[in-house]
This record gives sequence, C-alpha cells and structure tokens, in this order.
Amino acid sequence: MDFSIFDSFDMSVFTFFGEQIHSTAMTAVANFITFFGDSGFVIPMAVVGLILCFFKKTRKFGMAIFFAVLVGTLLTNLVMKPLFARPRPYVYFADNPQFMSWYEFAGSNVESDKSFPSGHTTAAFELGIAAFLVLNKKYSWIFPVFSALVGLSRIYLMVHYTTDVIGGLIVGTFAGIMGYVIMKAVIKKLEASKFADFDLIETFKKKKA
Repeated sequence: MDFSIFDSFDMSVFTFFGEQIHSTAMTAVANFITFFGDSGFVIPMAVVGLILCFFKKTRKFGMAIFFAVLVGTLLTNLVMKPLFARPRPYVYFADNPQFMSWYEFAGSNVESDKSFPSGHTTAAFELGIAAFLVLNKKYSWIFPVFSALVGLSRIYLMVHYTTDVIGGLIVGTFAGIMGYVIMKAVIKKLEASKFADFDLIETFKKKKA
C-alpha cells in the first residue's frame, strides 16, 4: 500500500501537535499515558485475564480480556505490521528538519517494529472495548476514552502517523469485540462442564476446611 497519499494529512496533524500542543508538561503526560498501550502493560494484563478465568465472578471479564489481547496481537504483530511494513515517521521524515525538531522535543523515542497499525493503540482499544462490553456501561465508557488518549499520545510523541492510530483503533475495536464474542461462546460451551462451577477460592476454602 502506498501510504504517501496520506502525507499531507499526517503532516498537518504533526504540525498541529508540534506547534500547538508540545510542552514539557504535556510530554510527561504523553509518556505516562502511552505506557498503557505498551507490551509491558498489555502482556501482564493478558496474564491477569487468564488468572481471572479461574474465578466465577471474574471469568467473563478475564476471558474477554485474554482473547481480545490474543486476537489483537496476532492481527497486528504477525499479520499487518509485516504485511504493510510502513516505516516510522522519524525514518520517513528524517530529511524534514521541522518534523525532526518536534520529534526530538518529544523525546526521540525509537520503536523496534514497523508503523502500521499502531500497536499501542490496538492494545489500548482491545482492552478498552472488551472491558466496556463486559462491565457496567454506566462507568465502563471511561476505558475506550482512555484508549483514545493512548492513541493521541503516540501522535504527540511523533512515533506514529495519525493514519496508524486510526488503523489501530479499528483493529483494536475489532479485537475487543471478538474477545467478547469468543468469551460468550466459550462460556456457553462450558455451561454443561464441571469448570462452569469451578472457583479457585471456593476450592481453596474446601481444602482448608
């Protein structure tokens, strides 16, 4: 795919962030928010999701999170990034002194993989959408909103194009929905099994008694 057709759009957003949003305080905020889409956060969340599957009260949430991360990771890292192989903005715009000054101001963060789609945004939305679908809708809307902030932080730090973030939003939302759908199917399959009534805490209490 020829991503150069988006150059004008992507650069206009970079210009807005670089000229209107960049500040020392905002860079600190962006670095904090972006962590919630990092593998150092998402992988432990998948492990936590798997552990939660062994407790009746948290089984649905745990399964939805685990399967969402699984689907999103497979799609992003094993399929789409290698397929599109889009270079990072700081590689593509390396000869643009204005962009590079914004990139350096934001911390000159270097990422190891290709750019499309944004893995951080995908991860944030797969978790956010899965949580939104499983938990109380009165409060769970905060999760996809925070996911959007993670996506914006990637643009702010100049490590992803806006089109990468939009791609991550779409893939992450799909993964979150699929995590929820797979969870529902698995729960239904388990209804007639012994695992449906299994709870690690209750088992522990019985053994202790």
